[in-house]
Amino acid sequence: MPYLSVVVPIYNEQANIPQLWDRLATVLRGNFQGERDWEVIFTDDGSKDMSLKMLIDIAAQEPRVKVVEFNRNYGQHSAIFGAFAQVEGQVVVTLDADLQNPPEEIPKLVAKVEEGYDVVGGWRQGRMQNDSLLRTLPSKIVNAVTRKTTGVALNDYGCMLRAYSRDVVEAMLLCKERHSFIPALANSFAKRIAEVPVGHAERAAGDSKYNLWRLI
Repeated sequence: MPYLSVVVPIYNEQANIPQLWDRLATVLRGNFQGERDWEVIFTDDGSKDMSLKMLIDIAAQEPRVKVVEFNRNYGQHSAIFGAFAQVEGQVVVTLDADLQNPPEEIPKLVAKVEEGYDVVGGWRQGRMQNDSLLRTLPSKIVNAVTRKTTGVALNDYGCMLRAYSRDVVEAMLLCKERHSFIPALANSFAKRIAEVPVGHAERAAGDSKYNLWRLI
């Protein structure tokens, strides 16, 4: 039974998958083994490129990798829930495929969960240097509104690099909302919430799937 489950939604990311898997596998194999074994669940969210084939090839070579396949594009948060339904680990980490948040930060989030926190959010450092105003301004608005509505004063609700206890993931799976903002939903079930600084880089390849309207 794995200790750590890493969830990665994928949509037309064929240019990033080789580097993503190389870096992610290096981190997991180097930091988690034995009683702290790991698994990775990729959800292919209706990709139209070679992403799905590449993921299936990875899973054929690494038995700790699972691939969830969607028949069409349902969106990032639906893709995450699709993977949540398959996780077996006690700690669950979500990660974007674009490598803006380094996989190398995963052990830092897991260590914080092991201190007794139910949800640990990543707080992206260096966004002003790597993201345009069209990305950072809507994020600031979303963060401000979410802090006000949830009463949980986190700095960065938009960071995909986050860790959850298994209990919180199971509670979220019981919710039947069609559209859910996972960071806010998770906080509603958590007793202890923390945030840790994580690295942030430019997208490794390809284009962002979020335009200004989708961000808002």
